[in-house]
Amino acid sequence: MWTVSRRVALPCALALACTPGADSLGGGAETGSSTSSGVASEPASAASIDTYVDTTTDDAEPTPTGGGGSGDSGADELPHPWFTEVARAAGLDYEHGPLNEAPDCLVDAIAKDEPGAYCAAEWGAGGAAAADYDGDGWIDLYVTRVAAPDLLFHNEGDGSFSERAAEVGLSVQAQTNGAAWADIDNDGDLDLYVTTIGELRHRLYINDGGAFTEQAEARGAALASALQHTGTTPAFGDYDLDGDLDLYVGEWRNHVSLGDAPSHSRLLRNLGPETPGFFEDVTEAAGVLVEDVWEQVDNNMGAIPGVFVFSPAFVDLDGDDWPELVLTSDFGASRLFWNQGDGSFVDGTVAALVGSEENGMGASFADVDDDGDLDWFVSSISATAKKTGNRLFLNNGDRTFSDATDAFGVRDGDWGWGVALFDPDNDGDLDAILTNGWPTGPYLVDPARLWVNTRPPGASGLSTTHELAPHAGLTSTAMGRALVTLDYDRDGDLDVFVANFAGAPSLYRNDTDNGNGWLRVRVRGTQSNRDGLGARVLVRREQGGPAQLHEYGGPTHFLGHSERVAHFGLGPGDAPVWEVVVRWPATGVEQVFHGVARDSELVVVEPE
Repeated sequence: MWTVSRRVALPCALALACTPGADSLGGGAETGSSTSSGVASEPASAASIDTYVDTTTDDAEPTPTGGGGSGDSGADELPHPWFTEVARAAGLDYEHGPLNEAPDCLVDAIAKDEPGAYCAAEWGAGGAAAADYDGDGWIDLYVTRVAAPDLLFHNEGDGSFSERAAEVGLSVQAQTNGAAWADIDNDGDLDLYVTTIGELRHRLYINDGGAFTEQAEARGAALASALQHTGTTPAFGDYDLDGDLDLYVGEWRNHVSLGDAPSHSRLLRNLGPETPGFFEDVTEAAGVLVEDVWEQVDNNMGAIPGVFVFSPAFVDLDGDDWPELVLTSDFGASRLFWNQGDGSFVDGTVAALVGSEENGMGASFADVDDDGDLDWFVSSISATAKKTGNRLFLNNGDRTFSDATDAFGVRDGDWGWGVALFDPDNDGDLDAILTNGWPTGPYLVDPARLWVNTRPPGASGLSTTHELAPHAGLTSTAMGRALVTLDYDRDGDLDVFVANFAGAPSLYRNDTDNGNGWLRVRVRGTQSNRDGLGARVLVRREQGGPAQLHEYGGPTHFLGHSERVAHFGLGPGDAPVWEVVVRWPATGVEQVFHGVARDSELVVVEPE
């Protein structure tokens, strides 16, 4: 699966040290200071992660830094991470918006005589996207709202955030839902795409030196029409491997309520490099039109006419460097489109044995069993009649998947939405987290879920999980929507932010204190897209041991995205990481590093 086109083998010594955040995805320049040893005698303090940029030419060795949280591991007998809810204390003090009911919905039901009776589209709203938008090395948060201006929370670097949307041109009154950061013009700073509900077009904000201007219509990304939009998740990726980022925009709407008209669920190809950051609609030409998918649905719910894409993603599921387009969709309409490598896709859903869930909502992609390919976790609905819950589709490596939902123990999450496969306790295996809730019946107080992996240290393969959310400090019963993971305090473990519908958000600071090590890898493309989306990072902790795989930008998708970093838990010990391999999607080049310091961050630049 891990094939090599051209291999650049490097010891970890070939690195260029830089100050924290100096070459983050938001921009910045490298510095030329270096060290002489790959191991430091004293680790740096928490919230002071040093980064190391590989240039493939400079001779310098990285210096490791320290990290790790502190806190109580809990009273139960099973090891697990520990979180503390700190949203208000950290300055994330806002309300998402009202819980509208008919006849006060944002979207009119124009195809039947019930104006204002289509609240379902907005009841699923609440987006969030994590990124270092200003390049200062600290991860910021953008959140969407439906009845008030969106908010941009700048990370102050001291555990707190300050709201700065108006300062940079992002405080615009709009009914918004999904959000995604990306450098669409490869100019070194992050632009922002935002979907809307009830409006007649989406928004694209171009970053020019820290100031944003809305340019969606001029750049072919507004998807403007006379039909009210019910936008969901925007997802970026370089599906044609030409070095710039393309865009898929999701939409959730049924024909009965909104009319049998073309949807705004579209694939937009970036026209760069001559006109970088401008787009053309190639949905039909690429073979990914989903207007008629509902007619193919065969499950125990019966087909519902409409387009129901909640969580699109570009992710390479067969290891050939070409990213697939995966659409996690409601009402049995999820689709896996294999990338043909010629600008087109083919629907392989049925043959791949996926899409069996009734109500696909959120999606996360990761190598759960450490076998060198990416698996697919889908959140759905359970605990009701005719609903069979979430799915974990385990990649067989031959363009087919096996249903490992019960083997992993993650079927029942109530009315699930945002989900993530991640390693919050840095023990080297992946746990799963899910947020949920719906404003009717028993789902008003759905508890969050945290499934903790029970795999023994140093082992590989699939193990089962235990659901330990209340023991780990995750006690919220709010109606969560977008869920993103990020290390906002830069202490080497992953925190969790949840945008809650019709309420205040949740920020769970990771206070786990178990002594486990970690490694974070960031990438910057030169021939591939600058953000490095689609780059694959493989980490082998010890020679001959199991490997961990992370695809850059691919893990979480629902109304936003997590911090784009390859985060690896290393478990106990103090030995350097045996091997780190970064594979670039546009060129197939692999860069290989040995003896990488634990508790450090490695920033790798693609060879030109």
